[in-house]
Amino acid sequence: MRRIWPWLVLCAVWSASAQPPPGAARAEGAPQVLRPDAKLPDRKVDASLGERRYSQKEEERGAKEVLAFYAKESRLSTDPRLQARLEGILHLVITAAAQLGPRQVCIDAATPELTFSIRVLESKDINAFSAWGGNIFLTRAMVDFCQSDDELGGVIAHEVAHTMYHHLRDQAARMRRYQTQQILAMIAASFMGINVADAGIMAQYVYLALFNGHSVTDESQADWAGCFYAYRAGYNPVGMITTFERLHRYMMSQPVPTDMGAFQTHPWSDQRARTLEAQIRALGLPIDKSDVTQGLTAMVRLDAAHRGQATLYLDDSPLFAVAAGSGGDSAERAARLAVGLNRAMALGVRAGSLSLREVDGVWRISGLARLRPVELLTLDPADAQLAGEPLATLAQGVFNRVQARCRQAEAETGLS
Repeated sequence: MRRIWPWLVLCAVWSASAQPPPGAARAEGAPQVLRPDAKLPDRKVDASLGERRYSQKEEERGAKEVLAFYAKESRLSTDPRLQARLEGILHLVITAAAQLGPRQVCIDAATPELTFSIRVLESKDINAFSAWGGNIFLTRAMVDFCQSDDELGGVIAHEVAHTMYHHLRDQAARMRRYQTQQILAMIAASFMGINVADAGIMAQYVYLALFNGHSVTDESQADWAGCFYAYRAGYNPVGMITTFERLHRYMMSQPVPTDMGAFQTHPWSDQRARTLEAQIRALGLPIDKSDVTQGLTAMVRLDAAHRGQATLYLDDSPLFAVAAGSGGDSAERAARLAVGLNRAMALGVRAGSLSLREVDGVWRISGLARLRPVELLTLDPADAQLAGEPLATLAQGVFNRVQARCRQAEAETGLS
């Protein structure tokens, strides 16, 4: 099985079997069997993605090993709503894959049709991978990492493409050929007086360079086909771009080398994003990253220990404790402020347009959205009294937090 780098691989967790009859009950947490028989949205794609031949026996043998390893209660999610959400996405993607290709030409005419299922691993690693026999696995962290069904659809489409092109089987076949050649080379080295251990080490470096190169090719092909699959299935393929870009930023924040040389098993995520962007433009589609990523959301949290004192948040960032005022108690006023802030976020206010000013003793944070002025927040002397600091200081601190969070969100969605 190919090695999976947890911070880089884009794949998904699922498994293969036959479609149950309509209305058939299934055990809670068990994956639904999915076959390419769903009705797709009306999205036409003129693409011929080729043809492949494969051995079903090897697929079945590998699938049993995969399930024996991963199908344990401690490893798998049992969330039925999450399972249903992912199965719905997968159903559309595999239908698109069956219609677009590659066409599967089985060696054995009696070979059953390729089927899929999906599972989620309870893991904090951002990871996804396709395995033998139509099994696709996503980690919980990967599901949380994706900000929309469009992004999840792209991840799943990428993994379905790996399965449709039988990359794992092809890589296993190449590995067996290499291992045979390595043994012969080491025997020859012993006759020539070359240290067998040194020859073995050099052979391992050759192996890494050879198969990592194949892996780069496989990943690029899965990106290319997955883009068609996702679009034909009704998902915005721009989600593949935003996922790769966010993954690249995450990867760059980790203690990993910037140049992996022979150890690079996948193309860099930013390079893959650029390649996909060109492919999506060639389809004639607009690239609006805000359509496939989450906007910032204002919310109110109450502190029961302090008589329901409300604090206004922007996502997970606390902004300030809201005082009671003419607009009602703390919770009521905070709720109204949250509505106004969410309206501004939904309109697409940008960090660079934000401004802070005082009008009649009240400080206001405003900005521009679609070239029109929009008000985000107001802070009054009661808020400053509750915070125990001058109103100007409090207002400046809230402004800085809002602006910083907006800039971060814009960077994450590629809008900065």
